[in-house]
Amino acid sequence: MKCPSCSFDNKEGAKFCTECGAKLSLKCPQCSTDIESNERFCAECGTKLTGSKAPDLSPLEEKIDKIQRYLPEGLTQKILANKDRIEGERKQVTVMFCDLVGFTSMSEKLDPEETYSIMDQVLEILIHKVNDFGGTVNKMTGDGCMALFGAPIALEDGPQRAIRSAIAIHKEITKFSEKIRKENKNIPPLEMRIGINSGIVVVGTIGNTLRVEFTAIGDTVNLASRMETLADPGTTFVTEDTFKLTEVFFRFEALGEKLVKGKENPVKAYQIIAASDRSTRFDVSAERGLTPLVGRERELEQLLDGFEMVKRGRGHAFSIVAEAGTGKSRLLYEFRKKITNEDVTILEGKCLSFGKNTAYLPILEVAKTLFAIEKGDQENEIRNKIEHVLTNLQLDTADILPFLLELFSFKETGVDPSIKTPELVKERIIESIIKILLKSSEKQLLVLIIEDLHWIDRNSEDLLKDLLESISGIQCISVISQWNYSTSC
Repeated sequence: MKCPSCSFDNKEGAKFCTECGAKLSLKCPQCSTDIESNERFCAECGTKLTGSKAPDLSPLEEKIDKIQRYLPEGLTQKILANKDRIEGERKQVTVMFCDLVGFTSMSEKLDPEETYSIMDQVLEILIHKVNDFGGTVNKMTGDGCMALFGAPIALEDGPQRAIRSAIAIHKEITKFSEKIRKENKNIPPLEMRIGINSGIVVVGTIGNTLRVEFTAIGDTVNLASRMETLADPGTTFVTEDTFKLTEVFFRFEALGEKLVKGKENPVKAYQIIAASDRSTRFDVSAERGLTPLVGRERELEQLLDGFEMVKRGRGHAFSIVAEAGTGKSRLLYEFRKKITNEDVTILEGKCLSFGKNTAYLPILEVAKTLFAIEKGDQENEIRNKIEHVLTNLQLDTADILPFLLELFSFKETGVDPSIKTPELVKERIIESIIKILLKSSEKQLLVLIIEDLHWIDRNSEDLLKDLLESISGIQCISVISQWNYSTSC
């Protein structure tokens, strides 16, 4: 330790300088409070003591320390607002464990810096793909993580989000593995094992520093960990509880009963194969048959009255606002049934809970219907279909087409690079879609349905606002459903 008086280097642990006898003490650089050599933060002002002789963290420990403090945007405010209800609460949560296969053998083949660099990027993938779907990393394990969906803040569709997060992680890890193996053939293929379970956990306390220090304990957590251990490299295994909550949204392979450590009886396990085309439980219920509509006759009549006014050239917009699970989707289903035989074009878009960061998500669904774009269409087919519709509507193809290609994320769109700014591209995409909708309404009545507005992305929200300002004088009825809380649209 260097003496503050004579700058003599003393041995570690010395309390007084052996050269001049001065007391050896450290000061906080911010408030000058005396600090101990092993303190990492000042007890008076909280300043990080980078100049103290606190033990240095390893690069991996630093990474884990950073990620442990990471919270998705906006979650910190939610945590503080709900802190009293979070502490010590039993919650229905989906737990996900991720583990990088072969980390130990990889670290033996590579030097420490290269190993750290790879793990640094792997952990970044995990944290971002968990947060993209509304989850929170609860704990880092060095070569993986434990994540919660539904804690500290409850989620309506935590099991779905966890599975979609797992699918995204596998895809990103595969891409990352291919990239680094091109640079170094000695690196083995990187794969993740993921296990997921849903159930009740006890969630602990969150400190005022907003570190992710809440804990989740219980059999639900243990079983999710066991699923991860059972999973093959590059796969995700889920329990029967998670399977039952998500079977309508994904395709699974039943793996039968598995012996699990700590469980007397075998546990049923399922492997995730892919996402299903069906987007909601209501879609599946409709296929199986529905009971008669009860208690929504008045609302249905209001929608049908509005439809009749639109047929006379007076555009209308309706907003269906209600709590989750109270029949918004059923009301829209009955409305569609009533107008099935009418000469109309029905355009539908659904906002998704994990899609708020995906620009134009519901508008893309609407555009695909407008241009008759089907799953599997290649870029040249999409371009031809768009040009065909623009020609039939007698719209300027050269002016509009480039911005529609931007909407569909074409690599080559034809937009002049000198004017290709995000703001201008957004403005022109919105203008183009509205022009097409207005022109289409001249040929045939349009029914525009946007579900779950509370999850809408900003670009789609701006487009809807502009469209609704123009709707009154055209043959278009817009029906929007949302939860019963305020949105800006």
